[in-house]
Amino acid sequence: MDFEAMRILALDSSSQVASVAVVEFSTGSENLLFEENTPHARSDSSALFQSLQKAVSACGTPDALCVGLGPGSYNGLRASIATARAMATALERPLHALPSPLSLPGSEEGCWVVGDARGGHLWVACVQQGAFLEAPSLIAPRDISDHLAKRPDMTVLGPASLAEIPSLRISTPSAAQLARLAHRCDPVYLSDLTPEPLYLKPPHITAPKAAAPAAVTR
Repeated sequence: MDFEAMRILALDSSSQVASVAVVEFSTGSENLLFEENTPHARSDSSALFQSLQKAVSACGTPDALCVGLGPGSYNGLRASIATARAMATALERPLHALPSPLSLPGSEEGCWVVGDARGGHLWVACVQQGAFLEAPSLIAPRDISDHLAKRPDMTVLGPASLAEIPSLRISTPSAAQLARLAHRCDPVYLSDLTPEPLYLKPPHITAPKAAAPAAVTR
């Protein structure tokens, strides 16, 4: 694909921050045309849609789209992936899909990324220069210190504070960085179908309460 004057609209809502950006790439340069990072609740995607509306109004129709795959919020991932797929299909534009931890800022030496997987688990990954040294996996909280000790010099980042890791620095996925990775790595992350969220375990779903017994009529 020819990336001269390529304008990529990227979005990620895997964390408590909905990130939307438009980056334009041309030969030897890039221009950040739009970026908005807005706090949002797990069950409310309105911030994401409002940012997308602003991005399209300000920057016009993109040449490609990019979406983060998580791990992270079950509802947030479903909303952002479905939206990106729908836009790409309607506009007949290519869609890139990337794991969200790759877009967190880290040093050249790399960083750990750790998040709450709920249900008594954490997820952990190791990232260096936009690629995984260790892909995301589940880990018991009691084992996280020993796991991070394998690379003790790396910064530990995550979307929210964790009692098990006092040194963790809060950092959320960047849509602008997702766009840069998509541009750099195409066609590695191109997705012809609806991308699959990066779920590490079944979603946490609250079981419905048992129905009250029906009244007996005599």
